[in-house]
Amino acid sequence: VLTIEGYYDDGQISGLHYYLQHLKYNPKANHYLIIGPYDHFGTQSGGVPVLRDYKVDSVALIKTKEITFQWFDYIMKGGKKPEILKDKVNYEVMDANKWMHAPSVAKMADRRLKLYLTNSKIGGNYSLSPLKPLMKGSLKQTVDLADRNTGYGDYYPFPIIKDSLNRSNGFFFISKPFDRPVQVNGMFSGELKAIINKKDIDVTVVLYEVTPGGKYFELSYFIGRASYAKDMTKRVLLHPGKLESIPFTRTRMVSRQLRKGSRLLVVLNIDKNPFAQVNYGTGKDVSKETVADAGMPLKIEWCNDSYVSVPVKM
Repeated sequence: VLTIEGYYDDGQISGLHYYLQHLKYNPKANHYLIIGPYDHFGTQSGGVPVLRDYKVDSVALIKTKEITFQWFDYIMKGGKKPEILKDKVNYEVMDANKWMHAPSVAKMADRRLKLYLTNSKIGGNYSLSPLKPLMKGSLKQTVDLADRNTGYGDYYPFPIIKDSLNRSNGFFFISKPFDRPVQVNGMFSGELKAIINKKDIDVTVVLYEVTPGGKYFELSYFIGRASYAKDMTKRVLLHPGKLESIPFTRTRMVSRQLRKGSRLLVVLNIDKNPFAQVNYGTGKDVSKETVADAGMPLKIEWCNDSYVSVPVKM
């Protein structure tokens, strides 16, 4: 199997799901992956020079249709393997202008940074720290789910590079600057700890690079329903007023070269935007909920031992 995907392909979440599930149940599967800075249509054409205001590396502009037919010749006629397939995972490192190759997604990185979403303020943000807070604490959020004038969960990467972010809601956690260049390679994950007054919520977690020049480069994001966090096949409702754990892994794969002085920024919020189905947290089938189910405002205490795990190559 040959899978061709893009870091900004809306369908990446399913394409990578099938890829990872195949290897989970057959670790020796003859399954190759090509992935780079493409959107959904870019995966079929080989990309465009400028994607959502981001100037794509020249080396990333490949001819995926030609590679596809070379692949068919290789598999069906014993022809030459496509040159780009030097290993099972073949990925373009954004801003490094080079392709790299690894035997697996896990091997794209040589370590993972575990960073806590603390309640310690740093300027206009909270600290995204490698040190687990010594004292338990939390950040409180209140959301009126019946309010149609205020959107939450601004996670979609369009444009990819932003001059500023909407800071009217949600929480922003920033790391210290890197003292050397570092690659973010793979899929970030994490675990949210929270006390919630309803039976369910939809969560967004967005990962940015803050460049030394102050730009916000969106790397990846997660959007998910808390009641399916531990098992996508079975809905388990939350217990209002009790501490809950919400793990997440289904994020978008990315590879980017961060410069010295760059920082990581995590934006935590609930999903309530004009294009989303609103989860009112009653525990009923969300598709059948209406604004009449909004009831009392959603109240969340985000605990400071919540964390993200970011795969990096130092």
